[in-house]
Amino acid sequence: MQNNKYFVFLVLLVLTTIKVYSQAEDITSPPEREKPYALLLFVSGGLGYFPSNQGAPDYLQPKISRINAVSTARIMWKPDHRVKVGLETGYVTFYSYKLTGESGKQGKVSLNAVPILLEFSVSVKKHFNLFAGPGVYILNTNLDYEGKTISKKVSTGWMGAAAYTWPLSKKVSIGTEAKWLYASETTRGVFGVQLQMVYKFLKW
Repeated sequence: MQNNKYFVFLVLLVLTTIKVYSQAEDITSPPEREKPYALLLFVSGGLGYFPSNQGAPDYLQPKISRINAVSTARIMWKPDHRVKVGLETGYVTFYSYKLTGESGKQGKVSLNAVPILLEFSVSVKKHFNLFAGPGVYILNTNLDYEGKTISKKVSTGWMGAAAYTWPLSKKVSIGTEAKWLYASETTRGVFGVQLQMVYKFLKW
């Protein structure tokens, strides 16, 4: 419930920002010109932190790894106004554990996900953008303990992010992005910090 309130807050923040900063300019949202429409590719990679204690039971002596890789990619459509819309996917590891059973046998378990998210974006100021949107997470729980088991499940969720980019040319910019990826089955989600490349690969 608390995480849903965070999501509502992010959406309201984006909608408010659309009005306040409707004239802001950056490489990913240039002013009106002869060809105002564009498709932008965002490719990001970095590390995520999982704050929850959810996972294996105590009797298995779990040793949690809270910091794991997070890689994402999104395509955004930039129309002739300030709001961009697009889709994001990627590969996220929420957590991984090393296990030790009563017999001393070793094992491991991890929770990974492929997000499929509908996103909206708006520029707060030059080069600084906010992103938010709902979607689903395809979850994969991998257990390697006295045999290998893979469990799949689809969970609703959302994401919120803030990114700052530096233009290298009219088509390419690089930057950093901080994001929160939340799937309802994970209780709290994961907070990630990523390096990012933005490529304007088509305009018309």
